[in-house]
Amino acid sequence: MLLGHQSALIDRPTLYTFHGIISSTQGFTIGSSPWDTSCKNKRTAAGSALGRSKLKDYFDMFDLESYCIIRDLARDSHNGEKEVEVRKYIQRYALNTTLTLCYGIRMDSVYDSMLREILEVGSAISLLRSASENFQDYIPLLRYFPNNSKNRRSKELRDRRDAYLNSLLNQVREMIKKGTDKPCISAAILKDEETKLSGVEVSSICLSLVSGGFETIPGTLTSCLGSLSTAEGQVFQERAYADIKRVYPDVRDAWRNSFQGEEVPYLNAVVKEAARYYTVSAMSLPRKTVSEVVWDGARIPAKTMVLINAQAANHDVDHFGPDAATFNPERWLSSSPSSSSSSSPSKSSPSSSIPHFSFGAARALAPGK
Repeated sequence: MLLGHQSALIDRPTLYTFHGIISSTQGFTIGSSPWDTSCKNKRTAAGSALGRSKLKDYFDMFDLESYCIIRDLARDSHNGEKEVEVRKYIQRYALNTTLTLCYGIRMDSVYDSMLREILEVGSAISLLRSASENFQDYIPLLRYFPNNSKNRRSKELRDRRDAYLNSLLNQVREMIKKGTDKPCISAAILKDEETKLSGVEVSSICLSLVSGGFETIPGTLTSCLGSLSTAEGQVFQERAYADIKRVYPDVRDAWRNSFQGEEVPYLNAVVKEAARYYTVSAMSLPRKTVSEVVWDGARIPAKTMVLINAQAANHDVDHFGPDAATFNPERWLSSSPSSSSSSSPSKSSPSSSIPHFSFGAARALAPGK
């Protein structure tokens, strides 16, 4: 349905709670924007900023954040002797990359007060934006009930989000005045270097990037680490390490250069399987038909909300085989490494199997996926 009716399913519905209250001040995120000229401009700009050709501009950022997460995990765990909550470190990594891109700002402490505020508010808003969370989105009468807790909570979260977004933008303004600003999206628009986007559109892009990855990336990577920690997962680890050594005989080169390319097939397979196996957003953001869709004998009228069960799609045995409910990176390889010797380097190459649906599909695919 997604691939066969791309044009008809490109639009997004507007919901009262998320669009009407929470997003009334900063604009809509890219993923929740109705399909119009402004949405096209934002998706194009985000795609350009996050495309493969731009990755080389972010090598220093990836290098710094990778160093910091390994440094702090080793330090705080006393070199593995003490348990730590890995997810918090991954959250900082994900948030810092988007903050650097949007504002030229990063946070060094895992427990930085603004970092924790952004994560807390963003997580709460994610719950409220769910298509099944708010009956008042579909029954207008409920919006006017006295002591409406949904409205009150939405306004509180909106105000808290406005506070940290305005604070970040003000920091950029101060850095521009002092001449200490770094290349970023916000600085470009404040200096009038960006002429194709309005201020609201730039704010929407920054909001989308800041709020879009700090939950999905940590959730996916935490799940992946858990899967790799099992008895079966440790075999995958050995095979991945063997493939790393095949591509980088000197493992020091792997640390220095691996973030600049995707040269290790087994690692690519692990990343794909991590995104498929643990679908952070089980129900993708709702779509809206712009024209009538005929699917499997049913006629779906125009302007109808369509919900996509990405969790079910990612675990469909017809596409991924009978072991769809199992974490197995080797499903993404055209040939599996020898199981008789986990230390034997894998010479497998990525297969052209059907992709997963964690980033959406077709024309509404997440920018920069």
